[in-house]
Amino acid sequence: MNAIQESKGSNPRCAHADGIHAEPRGRYSRLFARPAKPVPRDQEDKLVELGEAMRYEVEREGTLTPRVGYTYFGQFLGHDLTHDTTPLEGPYAAPERTPNYRTPSFDLDHIYGGGPEKSPFLYEGEEGAETFKIGATTPTGYHRDLPVVHGMVLIGDLQDTRNLDNLILRQLHVVFLKFHNEAIRQLGAHPPTISGVENLGPGTLFERAQRLVRWHYQWIIRHDFLPRVVDTRVWNYQERRTPCPPTLKESYSVPIEFSLAAFRFGHSMVRNAYRLNCRTKRVLIGELMALGQKTSPIPDDYLIEWGTFFDGLPTSGPQASSNYIDTSVSMAMHGLSPGTIRLSNKRELPDPSNLPVRTLLRGARAQLPSGQEVAEALLAQGRIRPDDCLTSSRLVQDTCDHSGSVLREIGLGQNTPLFYYLLKEAELAAGGLGLGPVGSHIVSEVIQSALEADPDGYMSLAGSKWKLPSWRFPGGSSRPINSLIGIIQLVGDDKLLPECDAHWRRFLAYPPT
Repeated sequence: MNAIQESKGSNPRCAHADGIHAEPRGRYSRLFARPAKPVPRDQEDKLVELGEAMRYEVEREGTLTPRVGYTYFGQFLGHDLTHDTTPLEGPYAAPERTPNYRTPSFDLDHIYGGGPEKSPFLYEGEEGAETFKIGATTPTGYHRDLPVVHGMVLIGDLQDTRNLDNLILRQLHVVFLKFHNEAIRQLGAHPPTISGVENLGPGTLFERAQRLVRWHYQWIIRHDFLPRVVDTRVWNYQERRTPCPPTLKESYSVPIEFSLAAFRFGHSMVRNAYRLNCRTKRVLIGELMALGQKTSPIPDDYLIEWGTFFDGLPTSGPQASSNYIDTSVSMAMHGLSPGTIRLSNKRELPDPSNLPVRTLLRGARAQLPSGQEVAEALLAQGRIRPDDCLTSSRLVQDTCDHSGSVLREIGLGQNTPLFYYLLKEAELAAGGLGLGPVGSHIVSEVIQSALEADPDGYMSLAGSKWKLPSWRFPGGSSRPINSLIGIIQLVGDDKLLPECDAHWRRFLAYPPT
């Protein structure tokens, strides 16, 4: 039987889709105690009012904030670490009884699906040396899209389609598929064109390539992503931290303070619109979300110039930074489409469509502690200083929006939802350029622990000082990959559309004075 075939009815679909049933890969946990004063259901209108106020009066885009590519890399790794299908309405089980449908490790299981054996529709090539199928854009046929067969986008295990959330994330997903394929090619060459891989261990060519890709991804999370978003003082503290004990490696679980609040800081980094290339100079995020979810090939005009999203790559236009990390969330996030909401749970009700409102309601219903309770706990542990704790007078200030006034009016200035507290902290303590001390501790602690607890990760098998291998790049040079930029260059996705390339080369020849 073919991996993709027509069903008896009129709607073609993947033959394996009906046989796939997602199984929990783990559960969740808590970092801190339950709240002393949870917001009851009959007072949730306060949270709705607060969430609706979390928007700019006038849209503003960040400067000196991380480049926009890191907004979506953060979304990508968040989808890799956690998938909670609990409906917004509940019921909410205790974290230790709430299924996580992703492994609590940065192992790219949302990319690899069940591997060639359980997800054969993703792969091609010889047994033990399988590569990912890559889709093509239309009409030119650039190999920079996911495969689309019979009106279905082939992604992961077909159950978790969150990486179709938007066109940027969809194309970033493809970059990692091509990275695996390049690892297969270089490890399988005679002689191999990659050096310094002696500590990869045994296995088939597929298994060694997968391990190599995962290890680079983990290294980049730790050394390229984390330092860009966490407070420098916290990063230095975490670098000196005692690694998690070996007993934790089999029992590690993602804390809900991270999954339901702290790591959702990326919502505020989303811009209202993006420049993709010299043909498509402004696309609203709502349109990018709709395009990402389309079950048809990406048009050439919507190919991303990664040099706009990251430093150090060709681009025919200016580079762009993310929105400030603060309490204001892009207007598009205040009215998500039903399709976007149902990417996490196909049976989810689409109302409310306001993302900040949904996040605040979910945090209250899951019994997250308040921001003040988390800050006090970290202060008692000696991880933050007394002046790091936000006072109610600072929390109720109106800065980038009028949500501070709303927080005061609803009476939550001293019992502030954790999600809101951490965004306000980023705004006040870090100028919106990164996370504040409390948010930084949660994000860094969880990500570092997930890296250390992975028994197959580079930190367990090669050590934290793992020396990066040297890859052969398209131009013939050999060098390590120490950033997302390096991966994009290796797989050739730094190339521009023809007229965009000409524009870039003219700029190089005659730079502005």
